[in-house]
Amino acid sequence: MPRFTAHNTSKPASTQDLFKQYINSGTELSWGGIRLCRSVYQAPSDRVSNPRVPEHRISLHIAGDDYLERRLDRGKLLCTPTSPGMFNFVPAHREVESLWLNQVELLSIYLPPTLLEQTAIESCDRLPKEIELIDRFAIRDLFLEQLVHQLRTELEYGNSSDRLYIESIQTVLAGHLLRHHCSAKVVTASMSGGLSKSKLHQVIDYIENNLNHDINLTELARVAQVSPYHFGKLFKQTMGSTPHQYVLKRRTEQAKILLADAKLSLAEISQVLGFCDQSHFTNVFRRYMQLTPRQYRHKL
Repeated sequence: MPRFTAHNTSKPASTQDLFKQYINSGTELSWGGIRLCRSVYQAPSDRVSNPRVPEHRISLHIAGDDYLERRLDRGKLLCTPTSPGMFNFVPAHREVESLWLNQVELLSIYLPPTLLEQTAIESCDRLPKEIELIDRFAIRDLFLEQLVHQLRTELEYGNSSDRLYIESIQTVLAGHLLRHHCSAKVVTASMSGGLSKSKLHQVIDYIENNLNHDINLTELARVAQVSPYHFGKLFKQTMGSTPHQYVLKRRTEQAKILLADAKLSLAEISQVLGFCDQSHFTNVFRRYMQLTPRQYRHKL
């Protein structure tokens, strides 16, 4: 299983949490070197200076209208009214000084620069000498907002152990940042036509033989002999669904068969089929069948 941690940030444990002295309440989820933090920030009495940290920070304003002043590395002071849907980027190793006037709620992603570098290596035709995230201030990006809210759902509703889903979003997120929010032009390699019949057969066999395990994107890409960045696109072109959707559908189909055996409990079935827990099994089954597993069993 992946290493996930969830904890309350009302008393942050890490000295790298920006504005930590003003966090009123919040939650945090981390996986694979990335942290996702949802926090409420109280307005400070004066500008707040924060040290350089080794992660890029991408913050989405999700609640509370405000007025923000921000300065990076003691440079030009930027000022603007802000509202839900706006992003601010602070690249790694940049000192930030901020002032905000009202209580606000932010959803922030902290990611290591190595994630962008590795994704670029796996996906690009031509690599620039340096890959630098642009220090965006009060911008809107509807696609990025959608990705962040998908991660927010994982944070709030507890399916954060679904490694395949989170890795898929993480890969799309890194690719989007490379194409639209990096200082050097990054051209991703074009791949179309889907997976070949032989590679698709190998991937499907792998999924069928590992439904009871924690399937992840890297493993599936390795079976198909393509990068994780390209695998998701090629699989969807071929099958009409994402790898994550396909795996959940196959687990649901197998669950229908196992539910016919009254000796098996719902907890046992969820474990056999690799669901995070019984609650996750119930939610997924209801999504595909419009019935809970218990209701479906009673109809047999």
